[in-house]
Order: sequence, then C-alpha cells, then structure tokens
Amino acid sequence: MKFVQWDTKPWDDKQGYSKKIYLDEKELNAPWNLVQQLKVSAWQRAEIHYHKVQTEIFYFFDDTGYWIVNWETIHPKSWDVLVIEPNDKHTVVNETDKDYIYICFKINYVSNDFYLD
Repeated sequence: MKFVQWDTKPWDDKQGYSKKIYLDEKELNAPWNLVQQLKVSAWQRAEIHYHKVQTEIFYFFDDTGYWIVNWETIHPKSWDVLVIEPNDKHTVVNETDKDYIYICFKINYVSNDFYLD
C-alpha cells in the first residue's frame, strides 16, 4: 500500500504551470510511469508542446481551465478524463482568478520527452 498526502510534496514551478510529483517510477515499481498534480495559476497558460513517447492521462476536479489539443478546444468538466497521446500538440489555459488543479498519470515517461511547437 502507498498513501501520499498532497501537502507533503513540494511544488516545482515551471513556465506557466507548477507540478507536484506524487509517485515516481521507483515508488510505483513501474518503470517509465509517474503520477503528479498540476496547477495552472490564475491567468496563466502552459506553452504549446508535445511528447514523442509518453502518454498523459489527465483527471479533472473542476472546469476552471480549458485545453487546446491539435488545434481543437476542449473544456473538461469535473470528473472528465483527457488522454494526450504521443505527438498530440497541446496546451492548457486558465483565464480565471482561481488556480486550475488536476491530476496527471504519465505512461512511458522519460524526462527529456518535451518538445515545443
């Protein structure tokens, strides 16, 4: 069993978003997999990017933000799931006064698999 308390993990600030790794591949005993929480602060956006190897599965708690995936705008609601597959160009946008927080499960994760469009 594993139990992770969200407030025991630090935020890692990036350009337009922050991430908090809950479980890495060692903790999961599953190479190339990762579980993390992401936050897009009020009035921020992540750069448009893609991954050549990894798949990202996003799980949402609210509808604060929206996504653009392969030039299609997507407005996930609470409890929706979005799967970003390799080579899907994507960004997330928060145009509200509230932080946009969601969970990401990364499959086939490698740290250098991040490419700007």
